[in-house]
Amino acid sequence: MDSGVLSVVVTLVLIGFGIYELYNGIKQLVIHHKNKQEYMENHAKRYEFFEEYKLWFAIYVLVAVASFAAACYQMFVKNDGMYAIGFWVLCACCISFALDCLVKRRAWFYEDGFFYEKKYYRYRSVINVSKTNKLRPGFNVSFSKDPSMIVTRKMALKIKEKMQEAKENKKKRK
Repeated sequence: MDSGVLSVVVTLVLIGFGIYELYNGIKQLVIHHKNKQEYMENHAKRYEFFEEYKLWFAIYVLVAVASFAAACYQMFVKNDGMYAIGFWVLCACCISFALDCLVKRRAWFYEDGFFYEKKYYRYRSVINVSKTNKLRPGFNVSFSKDPSMIVTRKMALKIKEKMQEAKENKKKRK
């Protein structure tokens, strides 16, 4: 294969991947925001907001800004389009990851359940909260009807704490 054709193919694949990542990040945030707003409008209950996204959000934004600057430098000073495209894709991926932090590292805890990602989960539907294997860090939250999900350690501890509180409150009401 000619090196010019290979460069065009690699460039198109990189651009496509960057656009795909950015689109998925925005789409996921929009769906999350819509579902959260809809739930909160229909359920005016008291909740506790849990967040642990700020550090990772800041890291991803800083890398995105640095990638953007590096892409501009490569494109306009060094006149190297391939490196510039690589940095543009890294920038798009970091923006997507930052948006992902807004979805996956926040939760709203209520008396009988919690809103996470795109839906509301009841504590009584949680079967188990357990550590995942060593290759995949985090905790696995298994549900009776919904597919399981992977959450961070802090989120898993908060879910366990709130589940215990819900059990104690249920005993007090009886």
